[in-house]
Amino acid sequence: MSNPSSGEDVFGARLKAARESRDLNQTELAKVAKLQPAAIGHFESGRRKPSFANIRALAKALEVSSDYLLGRANSMEGATTAFRNEENLTASDRNAIQAMINSLAQQRKDREGGQS
Repeated sequence: MSNPSSGEDVFGARLKAARESRDLNQTELAKVAKLQPAAIGHFESGRRKPSFANIRALAKALEVSSDYLLGRANSMEGATTAFRNEENLTASDRNAIQAMINSLAQQRKDREGGQS
């Protein structure tokens, strides 16, 4: 028996859970995400791996983060997409943005740590 928290199975399990929590069938989700209905079934069963663009489209359609779908966030509540026009960013752009986020988070942590 496979463990849904493993990297291989988590995406399909999370995709199905998010879809069902939104009361959508596979065909309805496919329409909203502008994908083929068969693709949803393939992703949920683990027969195929989605592209980055497909992960982003599914996350947006389900109003969850791609991190939730990928198993890097525990809850689908409060999830949002990261950036407008994210598909136009290069890997270098994403790395620069992540470095900025890390820096801001560290600054906040340092400030809060100093106020104890």
